[in-house]
Amino acid sequence: MDVDGIPRLDARAVAVFAYVLERGSLAPRTPDVLPAVGLSQEEMEAACRTLQRLRLLRPAPGRPGELIPVSPDAAAAEVVGPLEAELARAAVRAQSLRDELHSLMPHYRAARREQGRREGFDVLPDMASASAMLTEESARCREEVFSIQPGGGRAPHRLKAAVERDVAMLGRGVRMRTLYQHSARASLSTQGYVESLTEAGAEYRTAAELPDRAVVFDRSVAFLPRRADGGTGEGAVLVRDPDVVAYLCRVFEQHWSAAAPFRGTSEAAYKEVGHSLRRALVGLLAEGVKDEVIARRMGMSLRTCRRHIAELMEELGAESRFQGGALAERAGLTGAEIATDAAAR
Repeated sequence: MDVDGIPRLDARAVAVFAYVLERGSLAPRTPDVLPAVGLSQEEMEAACRTLQRLRLLRPAPGRPGELIPVSPDAAAAEVVGPLEAELARAAVRAQSLRDELHSLMPHYRAARREQGRREGFDVLPDMASASAMLTEESARCREEVFSIQPGGGRAPHRLKAAVERDVAMLGRGVRMRTLYQHSARASLSTQGYVESLTEAGAEYRTAAELPDRAVVFDRSVAFLPRRADGGTGEGAVLVRDPDVVAYLCRVFEQHWSAAAPFRGTSEAAYKEVGHSLRRALVGLLAEGVKDEVIARRMGMSLRTCRRHIAELMEELGAESRFQGGALAERAGLTGAEIATDAAAR
């Protein structure tokens, strides 16, 4: 297949080139050529055309129709050189366009700050715009960033995309704190990500339940999911209103103080929060919450949730949820949360 009009070097062309190198030249209609390279006349001609277009064969001076080999280095300079020059020109044009667009950023930021003072928020309609703005605020962050990430373990491709951005912030001395739910401890990809970033200076904790997703930079800008009118959370709302951001900071600190430290890979990572997990599960069961809602609130699959419920009922020796609630209260698993799991921090 041609690339920018330049053919690819295939096995047939290589065989013909090797033959020409051995013989010194290739005369037209040489009778022993076809058996020697194992090609038909049509395949032979096609291979010669490819080699000539790649400048690996050229006509012999003074001998019309006869082809002689050319150094691959010389051929590369002749064929690839113009392509590299075009790429270099394209790179210069791309950088020039980038600079022109970037020159508008001061105007954009000034306008957004003014609008922020008037409105306090900015709707980012899709994942692409939200990701771009998140990257911009990450690059601007200088002191701290904290995030609330409910649900189970994060998708590997999202973690991979976040590593470079997060490491860059940590390298600038930014304090980074993240809250996950206990169920994230069962995710191998999340375990590995947390372990690597913990070594770089980030801090992670987990809780049985968390509010919705949030990311706050330097206690001045927050990203929240779009949930209005039954929204799925795609895109984001960028919040600058100081009162709203201050409220989010208080919510985070309250959950952080009661959460259990999470340092990544550990066989005991899930067992470390078993008491907190059971207490939250018992509380939801006592409220009569359906399994589907429990699973969603605790950030786990319905199947995993039902397995935890079955294990809890078996541990309590209960035959019904009502009996389980009574036995759980007798066992001290109900009532206000005791932050025993967070005591290890």
